[in-house]
Amino acid sequence: MLEFLTDVQRQFWDDYIAAESRAPRAEKLQSLDAFLDALTASPPTVWFPWARSIAEQVVDHGGDLVIRRPLFERAVFPALLAGYRLRLPGSARWLAGLSENMWRYPKCCESLQPEELTEHGLLWVAICHDPEDRRSRLRLIDKIADRLHYSLHELPSGVLYGMDGATLEQCQELDEELDEFCRHVAHEDMEARYAEQIQSCRFHFRAYRDYLMNREHYRGYAEYLSQNPARG
Repeated sequence: MLEFLTDVQRQFWDDYIAAESRAPRAEKLQSLDAFLDALTASPPTVWFPWARSIAEQVVDHGGDLVIRRPLFERAVFPALLAGYRLRLPGSARWLAGLSENMWRYPKCCESLQPEELTEHGLLWVAICHDPEDRRSRLRLIDKIADRLHYSLHELPSGVLYGMDGATLEQCQELDEELDEFCRHVAHEDMEARYAEQIQSCRFHFRAYRDYLMNREHYRGYAEYLSQNPARG
């Protein structure tokens, strides 16, 4: 990835990496600022590939580089945003992997639509940009699976949506999210792995919705289930 830097920029980068490993915080940031000043003296199109390669190393390959705020705001995010808008492979996935960095800095969030500010939303865009982006699809499957699992973790008290019990409309949203999940799982031939979870979610999302429409007849969802074991 250093081939995208000039000799001067590479020296500033090496100095920063050395400072990152041993220098006090103030010196680290001073060294980083010196590098970023040298980097951004070049046209963005020259160093954007380097910045995207930094994101790739961290997100896809588990690199241990600390992406400090100045590095993210002045280099990594602008490069990823440009790649995202050009639909360059990997850009949306790397933004998703660094979404926590983005949430910390409102200035970055202003560049995207609300639905693009979540890891889920960015992974979905990544797959739209490249339907064969398997890394993004597998990560999205994991994210949705966790959310679906959470929605049922207080059974038989009820189905959750966030911190609260799901409403009628939210049960429908969960059912639609389950449909999306099934499509991604089928694409990766992972139906057997998730069959039990899909079956349980499908039943409870619909059963809980039916319970909400008829809750005056029951003392709670547990009673509904005991009287309607095959409904949903």
